[in-house]
Amino acid sequence: MLRTYIDRILGVPIHYAVAGEKAAIPCNISTPLSDDQVSLILWYRVDMPNPIYTLDIRKRTIKEAKHFPSPEIKDRSYFNMNIHPPTLVLEPARVEDEADYKCRVDLRRSRTLILHTRLHIIVPPGDPYIMDEHGQRLRDIIGPYDEGAFLTLACEVDGGDPSPEVTWWRGTTLLDDSFNVTPQGFVRNELFLFELRRSDLLAEYTCQATNTNLTRPRTSAVRLDLNCK
Repeated sequence: MLRTYIDRILGVPIHYAVAGEKAAIPCNISTPLSDDQVSLILWYRVDMPNPIYTLDIRKRTIKEAKHFPSPEIKDRSYFNMNIHPPTLVLEPARVEDEADYKCRVDLRRSRTLILHTRLHIIVPPGDPYIMDEHGQRLRDIIGPYDEGAFLTLACEVDGGDPSPEVTWWRGTTLLDDSFNVTPQGFVRNELFLFELRRSDLLAEYTCQATNTNLTRPRTSAVRLDLNCK
């Protein structure tokens, strides 16, 4: 997080992608002279000596440009020149793609441009695991419980980078957003229903885990069966 803050202070663009999804790294090749043209674009990872992607436009138009991805990303990369700014796409993105990148743009008349970008890869959390106070897994319809009884529902989530937020919901109503990390490394949220009511009959309680707005939250839910008085 400190490095991300420093990057922002220094004006380094930061882009986020989800592991297993598409990562898009833009390269703004707006030229300083309106009549200038791009001849060569080279993409580098700063921790690698050789380009990971080369676009050769020398003696040809952009539509006729030659694409040369490196062997490391050959089967999952392309340089999209049909959008602005042009973008290097990695699909699927991998955890090891997180790095600092630079795009070198060689112009036919003006000096070379070098543009820096940092790519962060987000690892989604696992599916929430709902259990009772004894650690017994719960799913689908649970119970029956007696009306007026006390019930504890625990939810644990494994994985995720950054660590996910784990919350309890009833329909669209947030019930509990307090969670903690267990000694085993799980993120845990316990929901206490102090007195079950008739309105809880077949009510759905959902545990939700999320660590990014780039994907939908991971969810698990249970419905309560009740012995009504």
